[in-house]
Amino acid sequence: MSEPMSKPTRIKLEVDRDGWTSNLQVNLAQVDDNDSGWGYRLAGPKYNGSSRNLLSRTLDERDAQEIRDALNAVFPDERITQLTDERDRARRWAVGLEQEVAELTRQRDRIANDVAAALPSRAEVLREAAALVARFTGNDLDANAKMLRRAAEQATQ
Repeated sequence: MSEPMSKPTRIKLEVDRDGWTSNLQVNLAQVDDNDSGWGYRLAGPKYNGSSRNLLSRTLDERDAQEIRDALNAVFPDERITQLTDERDRARRWAVGLEQEVAELTRQRDRIANDVAAALPSRAEVLREAAALVARFTGNDLDANAKMLRRAAEQATQ
């Protein structure tokens, strides 16, 4: 009695010659560390146990990725197609949102510039305050007016 197959550790591509028909068989096999395993016949007659191995090649990660890419190009997994469509839709939304943010930023900057242009400068406000203090006190030498004038002068320097 043979031991049960342990967890497959590698994939082999095998070409065998069938003992009964002499036709070629092409198989993809999952094998464990003891070369025990099972496979899928890609071409040729059914396996009958009388085959002689002509070629065996262990596939590596690069081979597996190339095979996956080739299969997905012709037979795409619907989940992958759906995820790709959703990713593309999300990217379009992101681009649209980035454009909207850029436009809102331009509008904000334009409004800020308009507000800054419409408001008097700090020096103008201080000068006007000094003039009002002087007018209401009737004395240009009033201490508050002098202080406000100095502040206005410092603001313009």
